[in-house]
Amino acid sequence: MTWEKKKVLVTVKAYPEIGKTHGTMVCTAGLTEEGEWIRLYPVPMDVFSGPNKVSKYDWIEVECQKASEKLGRKESYKIREGTLRIVDRTLSKKKVKGKVDWESRNKLILPHLDGSIESLREKYIEDKTSLGLVKPSTVLEFYKKGELQIFKDSAEFQATLFGTATPIVQEIPHIFGYNFRCEGCGDEKGHNIQCEDWELLESYRSWGQRYGDTAVLWEKLQQRYFEEMVKKDLYFYMGMYSLQPSWLIIGIYYPPKPETRSQMTLNIQEPIR
Repeated sequence: MTWEKKKVLVTVKAYPEIGKTHGTMVCTAGLTEEGEWIRLYPVPMDVFSGPNKVSKYDWIEVECQKASEKLGRKESYKIREGTLRIVDRTLSKKKVKGKVDWESRNKLILPHLDGSIESLREKYIEDKTSLGLVKPSTVLEFYKKGELQIFKDSAEFQATLFGTATPIVQEIPHIFGYNFRCEGCGDEKGHNIQCEDWELLESYRSWGQRYGDTAVLWEKLQQRYFEEMVKKDLYFYMGMYSLQPSWLIIGIYYPPKPETRSQMTLNIQEPIR
């Protein structure tokens, strides 16, 4: 199989994984310039560190080929080592006065909105679709499935092929999720789905060090990832787990609400148990 050159808008960076084969790697998802979802793996951790790190909403160019994997997810591509480069940072940087260009991002991302989790499940059965964007109609709960911990920074470093040093990534348990309804849910239905957003897990790690108290940490996480998020025009990037056909929230997209709906918020109701 030959390598293809693709231009990709990075929309998702999952929290780094420490593997036996590739070391510390990141699963990255985005949209090609043709408007198709794509998953790139394995991307080495050092691409996401340092002054020239890849950020969300950078346009990158990379050589890749269709990946061979257990579930046959149609968007999965293996990258060719050393070919990834940043080609445009317009959408990742803040505009004048520190404002993000959400309007330009929306024009590229929101046309790819799926109707519901149920719709994504049907698409997977039809053609192995494993990436998508869903808008929750009602956010019921941001929850944790275990006790919070305070993680200390490691003083260790690992050498890279280029002679630089990268901090060793700490393994953070994925204990957070959202309880929500989407357009495909009936009155009594809802979804409890694990969230693997890098921003969320890094907040958990770094805020624990800042506040040093798990009760305060949980209060801050609730404030940021529930109370503030439901006031925004919230969407979930959805991705299928690599080992079994179950959906995960792999990223959060949260532009401000359009002016025509500026006074509206997502309903906050009692969570479904």
